[in-house]
Order: sequence, then C-alpha cells, then structure tokens
Amino acid sequence: MNIKALILCLLLVNLSFAQKLSHLDGTVNISLEDETIDATYTLSNLPVDTQTLSFRLNEYIKVKSIELNGDRIASSKVPQNCNDCLIYTVLVGCEVVITPESTLTIETEGKFKNFDKPKSARRYKGQLVYSNGVLRATNADKWYPEIVNKSSNVSDYMNPFNYTYAITANCTDCESIYLGKGKPQPSGTTFINDQVEGDMILLAGNLKYTPGKYANYINVPQDKIPALEATFEKTRGFLQDITRVTSDSKVVYAQVSSPVYGNEASYNTIINTSQNVDVAKIDDAIGEGEAYYYLSGAFKPETQLDRMLLQSLAKYVKLRYLKKYSTNQYNTLNSFIESKTANTENRLASNHNELNALLISPEQFNILENEIGEAEMNTFISNIFQNLRVGKLSIQAFSDSFKQIEIPEKSERFALLENNLRTQFELRAETPEVKEILTRW
Repeated sequence: MNIKALILCLLLVNLSFAQKLSHLDGTVNISLEDETIDATYTLSNLPVDTQTLSFRLNEYIKVKSIELNGDRIASSKVPQNCNDCLIYTVLVGCEVVITPESTLTIETEGKFKNFDKPKSARRYKGQLVYSNGVLRATNADKWYPEIVNKSSNVSDYMNPFNYTYAITANCTDCESIYLGKGKPQPSGTTFINDQVEGDMILLAGNLKYTPGKYANYINVPQDKIPALEATFEKTRGFLQDITRVTSDSKVVYAQVSSPVYGNEASYNTIINTSQNVDVAKIDDAIGEGEAYYYLSGAFKPETQLDRMLLQSLAKYVKLRYLKKYSTNQYNTLNSFIESKTANTENRLASNHNELNALLISPEQFNILENEIGEAEMNTFISNIFQNLRVGKLSIQAFSDSFKQIEIPEKSERFALLENNLRTQFELRAETPEVKEILTRW
C-alpha cells in the first residue's frame, strides 16, 4: 500500500471513529453521612451491533436494573479479568440487537467507607475512599460503567473506553464536587464534556479551590503553592520549548490526604494522597501526566490513532524531561529502555506483524534520536505538532515530519526505521488479528 492510499484508508477509518463518540448521560446522588453513591446512567451511540454488551463496575456498586430502549433486560456478572470490579454482560433475545442507535440505561447503588478510623485503614484495593472530609473515586475504581472493548485486539491500557458526558452530581452534605476537569462546583451542577478526552475523577466534600498561573489546586495549603507553581512552570517551559506550541491548558493538583494510599494521575488531574505535599517527588507524575494533557491541548485528538500518537510522544517527552531535571529517575528508567533498544535494533529489518503496546516505543524514539541527533530530534517533534495543528491526520503529520528531517546522509537503518513506523501506523489503523506485545515502564 503506497502512502497516498494509506492516508486515504486512514481518513476513512478516522471519519468512522469520529462519528461514533459514545455518550454518557447520568445523575449521581452522593451522601457523605450515609456513605452511599447511587446513580442512573444512560449510554447512547453504543459502538456495537451485537446481542451482547459488557461493562465494568466497581464491586461495591451494585446494578439495580438495566433497560434497553426502555425495556428491562437481564444481565450476568462475573469477577474474572477485572481487578476489584465486576463485569456485567447485557443479555438480549435472539431477535434483539444492540446497535449504535440503542440506548442502555443502568441504575446503580453503591457504598463507600469512611477510612478516618485507624482500624479501617488498609491498602487501597478498589474501594471508593472517603477520608478527611473528601470522597475520591477514579477511573481505576470503575465508579461509572465502562464498556469492555471486546472488539479490540489491543489492551485496555492502550485502548481505554472513554465517553463524552453530561453528568449531574448531587450531594446535599458536600461543600462542592469536582468531576472530570475544571473546578469544583456546588451540588446539582451538570458537568459536561463534548470531547472524548480521558478518564473521569470524582471528588466530593470539602474542596478548597485555588487557581494558579500554571496549574490549579484543590486542598493545597497556600504556602505550598509557590513551590508547586515553580515546578509546573518548569514543566510548561520545557514542553513549550520542545513542541514550539503554546497552550493555556492547566492540570489540576489535588492534595487529598488519606491513610489509604495510592497516588494517581488521571488525564488532567494529579492526586496526592500522602500527608504532605512533596514537590521533589512529583516530577515523574507531572512529566507524563501533564505532558499528555498539554500535548492534547496543542491539538484536539479526534481518533484513537491520535490519542495513541500523543501517548507515545508523552512518554518520550517524559524521558527527555527527566534527563534534564531528574537525573536519578532518568538513569533508572533509561537503563531499562537501553536494554531493550538493542533488541529493537536487531528487529528493524525483520518483517514481523507484532504490535507494541505503544504506537511508537521509547526504544524506537531512542534509535531515531541516536541516528539524527538531539537537535534534529527536537525539530522533528516540533514539526509533528505544527503538522497536526494545520489539520493533517496522525500518519500524514508523522510521515511529513520524517521527510522534513535534515541530516547529511540518511542511512539504511534510518530508512528501515521509517518504514517500520509507517507500518505500525497502518497496523493500528486496520486493527488486524496479530500478536500483541506489552511494554511496562
């Protein structure tokens, strides 16, 4: 397949993705006193034409009823392949098919625990956590139904299921509620997002919001904000320098102290659950978390391929950031990557149909940087974003940026790497039945 045909193919695929943005309407009712979270969700524009559909939900949140197009239907639930959650499978008759035009209404009721009592505190294992006056629930908790992408041959890590949404959150004994992004709002607010961008974090309770120049803050003591701002300013400057793109996107940093630990970064929100703000330990989370959010603000990703390219770039940018500002973290991470780079180089000339977990692996970026030099690599990254911002598809932006690389002589290895990366784009776009290789770092 030549490059023009490939771009046309990807255009058709991307258009089909863009027309199938699944939507989640919902009403969530929270009571901190009763330690309950009840909800009704309506899923529309479902990405299926099938007689079954499965979704994940936290094991402490029970399904009361499921309706398909207004008619009550049955479901089964199993704990397999789901950490601290259950997988519900909707069951319809042989003459009924769930289509993108169908609507699925799910009514749920859930419980959470107050972990302020020392005897209740234990390692966080999927429970929704209520501590120090704040309820927190992240996508990892599956607090809202998440469709299981059975049709995809790539992992949930690489192909998560996200919605556009309009969710009304009620909590009569909460000072305010934070859902998804933006700033905390009073009970009864409808939180709306008309773009498929990422996971949804829910915080409810005593939320003190402070806007900053480079990030916004929830429950962060005023005397700690200047140090955090300096760190975010450093990150923002680095991202702007390497992409040559200016963005006003700001992450949210929430200090949600809890004896039930587990720091999390989800899309644009960084949650710190330790007792104190420790600026020295947040570079790693900011390096990738803010990188992805900043990069997605540089242009609006519309397809899964766009998001996969952004994730790959965010991991590479994170590596470059750590190299400049956190030598110890960089050396630890880079030693692992370097050990895999040699194997990747050995496979450059092989014709294999295996997919990496990432669209472009850190090892492949390393090989390219070694081949063209750091300065030209910076220009290459900048060119990708300039090409994306003028509306080019991911594969076209990447391919055109490769053509813009200026080095005295392009070696055979350079040509092989370019060909392999183009093939990876093609494989991801066509989602063939191939073996998947997961990477962890």
